[in-house]
Order: sequence, then C-alpha cells, then structure tokens
Amino acid sequence: FTQSFKGRYSGFGDIFILPLGLSWGLNHYDFTVTYGFAAPTGKYSTGGDDNLGLGFWTHQFQGFAYYYPSVERSTALMLGLTYEMNGKIKDADVRPGNRFSLEYGLSQYISERLELAVQGGHNWQVGDDTGEDVYWDQSLHDRKSTLAFYGNYWPLKEKLAVSLKYGFDYGARMRMQTNYWMLNILYIPNILTGSGPSKGVPVN
Repeated sequence: FTQSFKGRYSGFGDIFILPLGLSWGLNHYDFTVTYGFAAPTGKYSTGGDDNLGLGFWTHQFQGFAYYYPSVERSTALMLGLTYEMNGKIKDADVRPGNRFSLEYGLSQYISERLELAVQGGHNWQVGDDTGEDVYWDQSLHDRKSTLAFYGNYWPLKEKLAVSLKYGFDYGARMRMQTNYWMLNILYIPNILTGSGPSKGVPVN
C-alpha cells in the first residue's frame, strides 16, 4: 500500500542533542561511541498531514568504527551501529517499537581540502508497537534503506568546513520515503586542545 502527499511545509523539526561522545584513535583505526536524544519539538498532531516532528522522545546509542588503509588517512571505510529506544507518542497511547540501524561508507580525500564520499544505511524496527491505541498488526515491522553522496570542502584548512549531501530512501515499508539535500557549515576553534579533526566519513 502506497500513499502520496504533495505540499510545502516549513518550520522547526525535532531537535537532536548529543551530550556524550567518546573516541579512540590508532594508526589505522578510529572508534567512536555516543549517546544522544531527539526531543519532540517539531509541530505534531496525531492524524495530521503537515507534521514536522515525530511526536515522541527517542534515546539513541551509537558506535562507529573507521578503517584507514594508508597512513596518511586519505581513504576511509566506515561501519556504524545505532540502537533507538522510543517513547510514547504525544496525545496517543502508542509507543513505537525500538529500531536498529546499520550504516556504512567510503570516503576519499581528493586533495588536502576536498573530500568526496558515498554513504548507505539500513534501518529496521526490531520491537513491536505497543499501547491501547495500536489498531494495526503489531507483527508488521517497518524498515527503510538510504543511499547518499557527500562532498566536503575546507575553505580554511582544519578550521572551517562546508559540506553538501544528497540522499534518497529506497525499500521503505510502512515508512516515509524521501529525497533530501543537507548543507552543513562547521567551524572548529580548537580552544582547548589546538588539534585538528581526523579525516574520515562523517558520523551524521
């Protein structure tokens, strides 16, 4: 069953906060673990067709590993795992099932300032939806896959980065299937350590 919606909506979506992140670095490997949460700050009403948020809290636990075949780290392979624990939907007695994600990527520095990458991922619902308002078959779990292409350029080396990403979803079941553009601007003051970032596929 497929249903399409057309229209333009604008506003703030759910905010994601990452209060904890730890990283370890070796000659050919980097490892990162994080904890973050998404707060339901975006516009949401149960049954609405113009929602900008999901209407529930999510706690997210992530682990990422990076492998660099060469010492100069110009090429990076990434593998990431994410587990999401969802809260109850606003104004409805429904708690969406928890989800698990597998992400992967390959990045290549073309020069000292220009990086190109391809990223992919799969997200599966691994827990049943629960609550008195669940009227659908709880054994039907949703899923979605994503593929994205990414470019990153440093106008100021190891200080200011501008990145652009295009991605699209495929293989969606009981999920919104989207195409998207994402623009990020990153400034690194290095106030505490004075060290620059390592090369590799970005976590986000």
